[in-house]
Amino acid sequence: MSIAVSTQSSVRTRSGRYLLADFDRQFAALVASWVRDDHELFWLAPKTAPPLTTEKVIAWPGADGCPLLFYRQGTAEPCGYLELNPMPASRDHLWLGHCLIRPGLRGVGLGHLIVRLMLDEAFVEREASSVSLVVFPRNDPAVRCYLANGFVHVGEQVKFFSTTGRRHRMLEMKITRGRYIERLTQ
Repeated sequence: MSIAVSTQSSVRTRSGRYLLADFDRQFAALVASWVRDDHELFWLAPKTAPPLTTEKVIAWPGADGCPLLFYRQGTAEPCGYLELNPMPASRDHLWLGHCLIRPGLRGVGLGHLIVRLMLDEAFVEREASSVSLVVFPRNDPAVRCYLANGFVHVGEQVKFFSTTGRRHRMLEMKITRGRYIERLTQ
């Protein structure tokens, strides 16, 4: 079985048997199917009202966004999805969004690998100065994954989400280019 990536130019970053490639809209329904319930959708995309649809997945990154699919080489379907989007005020400050691993593959370290590949894309290929994200503080697996990849807590936000009609506390996390490089040399 060959990988679904149609050309070498759509492959962004590789590590061993895994790679990040440009998003292919044909997999939007598959990505939507990975969200198992409304609570999981809220933690992944708090502004997205249930149910998650193909159209909502396609719309997530916006006009300037960069949605990516995560593959194991030799497989036809992706095993993960995330976005690496520019911050509005600074093109070299990027934002990690909607990081998701296929349900049957969770808990085996692929979250760590997809984030590591995304950081390689951000700092090596795009020469970013930093990458930021927000995460719910009770999303322990995600917080541990980000910390293990070098992100640090830089603050908190309280955001109102119309999907729940209330405010929620979010952790702000960030990794700088210097920290990324320092971790490579350890």
